[in-house]
Amino acid sequence: MGKQKGFTPLEIYVRSRASGRSGPLLTGFTLIELLVVIAIIALLMAILMPGLNRAKKQAKAVVCQANLKQMGLAFTMYAEDNNGYLHEEEGSDPCDCWVPALRPYYSHQPAIRVCPTTTKFHSDGVLGPFVGWGIYGEGTIPVVPGYATKGDHGSFGMNSWTANDTGGIHTGKNWRTIHVKGTNLIPAFVDGQHPTGLPEVYDEPPEYDGQCHQKWHGNAMRNFCVNRHNGFVNSVFMDTSVRRVGLKELWTLKWHRAYDTAGPWTSAGGVLQTDWPDWMRSLKDY
Repeated sequence: MGKQKGFTPLEIYVRSRASGRSGPLLTGFTLIELLVVIAIIALLMAILMPGLNRAKKQAKAVVCQANLKQMGLAFTMYAEDNNGYLHEEEGSDPCDCWVPALRPYYSHQPAIRVCPTTTKFHSDGVLGPFVGWGIYGEGTIPVVPGYATKGDHGSFGMNSWTANDTGGIHTGKNWRTIHVKGTNLIPAFVDGQHPTGLPEVYDEPPEYDGQCHQKWHGNAMRNFCVNRHNGFVNSVFMDTSVRRVGLKELWTLKWHRAYDTAGPWTSAGGVLQTDWPDWMRSLKDY
């Protein structure tokens, strides 16, 4: 190219570009080229991000099911150590008593009580599908002596119809023992916002996603009907099997001995699409 004395580096680059010959700055990028590269990266990110988000949600769902499996094993081990019978709740607050009853079977890993999609707890003063129960001893959630201890929290609720109780509303309904038929249809723990619940066939669905009843009986299905996994919740059954359960499918599970799985909130029971709240109408029917 010659000596090219008297030219600035930018002039040398421009002349080299114009002549098609190589120059000392030919390996650099123009502003337009740089913008094109940035645009391509942005486009790739836009394409990949939904897939990455789906993969992240699927990974959390897998961990959720793994945790429920461990809870199911703790549930079963307790029963096996007590002649097949489950814990009792009579004379106590059933919201808390399973926590200490099963604690010896999961104390080394209390994190198994939590679904990884859970981001907040009731002690934060909020509700929603990704809100769990507790944290005891924080906010407005008091410690319950003899039951929940400081720091206890979780996002799985127990089907309290499994407990070894016989009186009052429990008469003729509770399973009491793991030695019954159809344990693959009886939920033990389910994704939820409350530590426990006693669902009935007439329980109404939440008016909006995340509306928690906050009580162990009377519309208790709302404790479990939370859109935590894209129209599904995870559940471990009394046989320790784990699977996804559709939100409308919750009304078809065998919650207690007298529970009608073809009740008024099922397709077999004649529920209409318009009977469901708006946020649930597009979900799969059962």
